[in-house]
Amino acid sequence: MSEWSDKLMAGIRNPKAWKALLSVFIAFGVYLLLPETAEEPARRVAFIFVFAACFWAMEIIPLYATSMVVVLLNIFMLARPGGILDMDRSGYQAFLAPFASPVIILFFGGFVLATALHKYGLDRMIARQLMKLFGKKPFWVMVGMMCTTAFLSMWMSNTATAAMMIVMVRPLYEQLEKDDPFRVGLVLSIPFGANIGGIGTPVGTPPNAIALGILAQHDIHLNFLDWMMMAVPLAIVLLAIIALILRFMFPPKHEEVHLEITSTARLGYRAKGVVMIALLTVVLWLTSGLHGMPEALVGLLGAGLYAATSLLSKEDFKGLDWDVLILMWGGLALGRGMEISGLSEWTVALPIFDHHGIVLIAISCAVAIIMSTVMSNTATATLLIPIMIAIPTASPIMLAITVAISCSFAMALPVSTPPNAIAFASNIIRGQDMFRAGALISVLSLIILLLTYNILIPLAFGF
Repeated sequence: MSEWSDKLMAGIRNPKAWKALLSVFIAFGVYLLLPETAEEPARRVAFIFVFAACFWAMEIIPLYATSMVVVLLNIFMLARPGGILDMDRSGYQAFLAPFASPVIILFFGGFVLATALHKYGLDRMIARQLMKLFGKKPFWVMVGMMCTTAFLSMWMSNTATAAMMIVMVRPLYEQLEKDDPFRVGLVLSIPFGANIGGIGTPVGTPPNAIALGILAQHDIHLNFLDWMMMAVPLAIVLLAIIALILRFMFPPKHEEVHLEITSTARLGYRAKGVVMIALLTVVLWLTSGLHGMPEALVGLLGAGLYAATSLLSKEDFKGLDWDVLILMWGGLALGRGMEISGLSEWTVALPIFDHHGIVLIAISCAVAIIMSTVMSNTATATLLIPIMIAIPTASPIMLAITVAISCSFAMALPVSTPPNAIAFASNIIRGQDMFRAGALISVLSLIILLLTYNILIPLAFGF
């Protein structure tokens, strides 16, 4: 009896248990308090939406675990045969299908490509070659670190990129005096570069893929090169602004610094095979408008070639970021549930969404940045984009893309993004250093996006 009572008391004292209980209570309260204009299916999905938002924000259980619960709740509350939506026995497949959606397959291909580059040390070799271009002046070394991080983050996980680059820059910040402000600027340039670099390609960060996936559910298909034509110029402008901010906030004490990046990678025949497949994959992604092969199929082709040639082993595939793919699955399933239940239509009919044009874009993007500052940017995109694209008074492409990009602008806190957390863990920067620089960069990034979205997006996507 004593053992069971001890376990019970431990459960009662567990703060996550209380958070979970509070989350369910809030979600159920929203279900009950929604007005009669919201029909029963919409009320049920509102419960799932609030439940997911609370669990993702407080990370009561792992993010991917919450996504799996979201999928199950959608199935049991909406898709039972003859249930609230009068679905047949195959109705549950509507919520399983997103796991094999083109956008998740595309991201899977990106993960495999990044794994291959890392396994053979090619990511480090690329970083070393890029850093040779920037000399020994402190400002240009910092620009080099940031641009290299941004470039790699366009193709690799920005978390893995930030972790690798922090290791590379460690010998440099350790040789500088502890009172040299440049140490802080140098370390901050890595997470900020990773966050901004991620917006450059559809595989750079999950919010991009979430936007493309939800747009595809509405029969709006955007290709890889068009995304880059829109996002890369924006990223270059933002990286230049960030470099100037860090230069003036954290000025160097020395005229020159020396950074030596070692790499043991050798271009043997297996590494050359990795490079050839990587180049083939990227070229096919960039030219999908010419040959007509969908980007998801290109990603799967690259992954298949790495597996068939044994350049990647079974263990390598086990090490992929499957949790991120499951997290995205939950997001797409939630968006599907909001659509078929009518919750999206009911929500966008609220007075808060009566705004038009740049005001609506500004409000949506600001909300995305604020939410992403305190919770996963993937979860933020998952929650916001299905609502945004249902607004009848605005272009779904404009809203989906601007909100997705804004999710990468949250840089003020260590918890805002994994690259921020990695940089903070170096013990070189203080929370107030990150907040001062990150909050300013978030605001300026939003302003630049609002000034350019109406030019870049129509120019890239041809509307």
